[in-house]
Amino acid sequence: MTKAMRMRPIAVAALLLGLASAGAQAATIYDSGTDITDGNCIFNTNCGPAFGFYDDYAAQMFTIGSNAVVMSASYGVFNTGANLPTAINWQFLLADGMGGLPGTVVASGSSGTLGTTYIGSNYGYSIDNHFFNMPSVALSAGTYYFAVQAVSPIFSNYLAWGGVTSGAAEYYNGAWYANYQGHASISVALYDVTAVPEPSTYAMLLGGGALLGLAARRRKGV
Repeated sequence: MTKAMRMRPIAVAALLLGLASAGAQAATIYDSGTDITDGNCIFNTNCGPAFGFYDDYAAQMFTIGSNAVVMSASYGVFNTGANLPTAINWQFLLADGMGGLPGTVVASGSSGTLGTTYIGSNYGYSIDNHFFNMPSVALSAGTYYFAVQAVSPIFSNYLAWGGVTSGAAEYYNGAWYANYQGHASISVALYDVTAVPEPSTYAMLLGGGALLGLAARRRKGV
């Protein structure tokens, strides 16, 4: 057995240690799931105005039992695989509007899409989760809405329905309404880590690499 072969278990252990340390910090704050049976494009800036829905936002209600810090999010989209949304406008709102609809804006911003993951396909469209980062948004325990508006270069980017059976709301032409285009939920998720690893995560992985280097030096002395 060569020195390289003897070092391999140590290399694997070091990398797993770094990845496990980074992964242990990640958590999903909320996930409505994705229903791949259908969706609607009104939430995108190319489609909505074509049907008289101006400045349209689709929102999903969620409740958290303890304080949380949101650092990234995703939403499910039916798409053609080309000309995907270039950015996402987002808002967090309290559920203090009339009838429990969105009311007070807690935080808002615009983020670029960092990447996508494939969920499935239907009607000849690919269905993907689109991920984006945001400045840290600290939320106290309570009930909120998370609203999204896709900045889209084309008509054909459709927001997928969620897997839950309630909680959707829609903003257009200056007012909030229950449901999104007649559907009870939309596909969104919130996370407490950034979609691209922070320097601290890289430091953990580099720490694993340093452990590997130390092991190699020790082996040379044998």
